[in-house]
Amino acid sequence: MSGTRFPYEPWTVTEDGFQAAFLRESESVFALGNGLIGMRGNLEELGATGAESIQGCYLNGVFDSEPIVYGESAYGYAKNHETICSVMDAKSLSLSADGEKLDLGLCDVAEHRRVLDMRAGLLRRSFVWNTKGGCTLRVETERLVSLTRQELAATRLRVRCEAGGCLLRVDSFLAPAVIAQGDPNDPRNAAGKDRSLRIGAIRAEGTLLRMRQLTKRTGFTINCAVEHRCAFSGEVSVTGERADWIAERALRAGDTLTLERSICYTATRDGEADRWDDAAAQARSAPAFDALCAEQRACLDAFWDRAGIDIEGDDALLQGLRFNLFHLFQSVGRDGRRNIAAKGLTGEGYEGHTFWDTEAYILPVFLYTEPTLARRLLEYRYATLPKARERARVMGHPRGALFPWRSIDGEECSAYFPAGTAQYHIDGDVAHAVWEYWQATGDLDFLARCGAEILVETARLYADLGFFSEEKGGRFVLNCVTGPDEYNVLVNNNVYTNRVAEENFRSAAAALELLSARCPDEYARLSRELALDAGEPRQWLEAAERMYYPPARNGVIPQDDGFLDRKPWPLASIPKENHPLLMHYHGLVIYRHMVCKQADLILALTQYGERYTLEEKKRNFAFYDSVTTHDSSLSMAVFSILANEIGELSTAYEYFMSSARLDLDDMHRNTKDGLHMANMAGTFNCVTRGFGGMRVRDGVLSFAPVCPPQWRGYAFRVRFRARSIEVRVRPDGVSYALLGGEPITILSFGKEIELK
Repeated sequence: MSGTRFPYEPWTVTEDGFQAAFLRESESVFALGNGLIGMRGNLEELGATGAESIQGCYLNGVFDSEPIVYGESAYGYAKNHETICSVMDAKSLSLSADGEKLDLGLCDVAEHRRVLDMRAGLLRRSFVWNTKGGCTLRVETERLVSLTRQELAATRLRVRCEAGGCLLRVDSFLAPAVIAQGDPNDPRNAAGKDRSLRIGAIRAEGTLLRMRQLTKRTGFTINCAVEHRCAFSGEVSVTGERADWIAERALRAGDTLTLERSICYTATRDGEADRWDDAAAQARSAPAFDALCAEQRACLDAFWDRAGIDIEGDDALLQGLRFNLFHLFQSVGRDGRRNIAAKGLTGEGYEGHTFWDTEAYILPVFLYTEPTLARRLLEYRYATLPKARERARVMGHPRGALFPWRSIDGEECSAYFPAGTAQYHIDGDVAHAVWEYWQATGDLDFLARCGAEILVETARLYADLGFFSEEKGGRFVLNCVTGPDEYNVLVNNNVYTNRVAEENFRSAAAALELLSARCPDEYARLSRELALDAGEPRQWLEAAERMYYPPARNGVIPQDDGFLDRKPWPLASIPKENHPLLMHYHGLVIYRHMVCKQADLILALTQYGERYTLEEKKRNFAFYDSVTTHDSSLSMAVFSILANEIGELSTAYEYFMSSARLDLDDMHRNTKDGLHMANMAGTFNCVTRGFGGMRVRDGVLSFAPVCPPQWRGYAFRVRFRARSIEVRVRPDGVSYALLGGEPITILSFGKEIELK
């Protein structure tokens, strides 16, 4: 891990000195959010001469759209792009001393430091500015996005004159964001799309700045209000598309200027009640900065108590894990209307879209630390179920629902269907998450209100997609699908897809049986609303029992029917600079070869491990490890988990190391576009499911921990069925503690242990 820019610290991420070449990466690393508001870690003065910046403030779920232009279109293609918007900028300001404007690329600045405090939920910055007029100013800024007040953010500026004197000018402004251009050759960015917003209103009155922006096509209204608190009065003005609050103060040695700003964002859509005055009222009545800091610390203390994780002997990995958990907690939607994007609220990569990553990687983190947030993520899927039904009809399915591969509000917006819409496993991922949530929480209310309906509609989709094939001996097959591995598209019988479909069939039937017995009224309502046929569950179970899986060849399980028939492509022959392959080779070149972006067969072996023997896992790990590029950030964590299970501890640790600090050390060279949320979640899963050997089978929690030789020990906490359990692992053994809740029996290496 040599070469990192950040010292290894357990609770902070510190950047010493201004490093212009890394400004965009740092803006992602130092981003703050609360599930609604996301602010990139931009310098207060926006940027510096000679450095490239990506300005960004985002509201989760607020997006604009435009029609997808196809050179050659066809029936059923996705119709619209959806792209997250960078809304008005309220975090920036400019400083001038005797007319010299602060610019880190031009001014004499020393002792520059930025610190992301993961216990306090604050971004702190400090530096010394030696002005051309001979004045020495110490500048300190603090920024937070409130985790307890969803529509509120705040900043504090302190400027202390340490020597000499100057006329200091502070200009706090509210203005439209500068839209990043993006890379037109990278399909993961939003280059070339119109992401600008219309100005609806601008006001400046007393100490308050206000602005309204409107999306052009999707009907969103965004209001922002900024209240200023300062011992020195300022003047306000509106010029063009910008509102300013400006104060000037003559400073002498020992004088300090302090400015606090309370920032409120609101967003409404399609005729909802106007919140222009509400935003102003919230900004004006917001607590002082220190009070918000106290609330922030209390919220994070509670989170770290529930998601406690510790490593003895590797500060670099400990910092990486906590950094990952912190950003996940900042980015996840909290109201059942907003999900978590692939880049969270830290950048514009993947245009703010939600993928299957949420259910397969991210939801388990919250399921075992913050189950209420896990429920909110599933409620988001339930809210988009009507659009999933519409998509299923477009795709030729008379019944059921097909969730989108990538979307913001539930509409499929992937323009490349072979690696997008064809990923029918998304239905099984959502269904798996619903059933896993039920097993871990016992939340019968959610199952009755939302979960069972999702399970039924996804099972219906698979029942229509597949058929009993005579050529496969009467087995149930799923043809022409794409699994999670995007380097193998439109294949027959992708093992992972068939596995999640089989589980979906079984869990849908089990959910209906459970509701019939325990919630007969809800069962009757659901049966009536869905026109449920009494024979459907039997048909699902028959399909599950007769699900087809490609037979192994010399111990190797084909990822799909044709995988082992493709031309080998020795990875050693591919130059390092030609990764990821999708950026350097035509899709057809990739699809003809026996190569994986992320081997979804390994994911199947991990997620459905009880279906495979240890020898099968060992043989297939070795094979797929040799044909996988790991071009996807989703890949390494899964390989680490399975490597642990088969006893390849050294390999497991190497993959974990590469995964845990992927963004802190910019290992994929695209941290500038935002952080990799699913990989971040994968590292938590590496600790709990990998090294900790945590599994849930038939509602029973089990562990089989190992301690990497590089560590003196480690510990983690999980929540399960209203219990809080701590697992501590050392080279000489493991201990369990029940920190809260009723007694529970768990399994440790297959042996029952009662925790009291």
